[in-house]
Amino acid sequence: MTSPQTFAAHNLDAIVAIVAVPVFLLAGWPLEGWFWATALWAVNRYVQSVIERRAAQMGELRCVGILGASMLLRPWIGMLVLFLITKHDTALAVSAVLLFLLLVTIDIATRVLTHKNISGTIGGAA
Repeated sequence: MTSPQTFAAHNLDAIVAIVAVPVFLLAGWPLEGWFWATALWAVNRYVQSVIERRAAQMGELRCVGILGASMLLRPWIGMLVLFLITKHDTALAVSAVLLFLLLVTIDIATRVLTHKNISGTIGGAA
């Protein structure tokens, strides 16, 4: 059973995505930017979970390689798609890119900080 704190930590990026809606409204940014950033972030998380499940069935070296390449490529591919979708409107592009970068960064950081093999060594001897 997952505690509410652990669940919130693992989904901090989703919480930020929801909180971003009123921020977009108050700032006068296009909601289409929020939609595209959030949609591509959600696709990014889904692809990540699929890759993680498949990588868990591989040998350790191949698993680490697949996960590392995936972690580097998915944000770049997401940014390229976001650029192609929003290139016609500067405000749309800037708002969407900033939100997408924030969500992906939070996702990566929370995955690193809440990983079961790392959380026990933070602040102590490895």
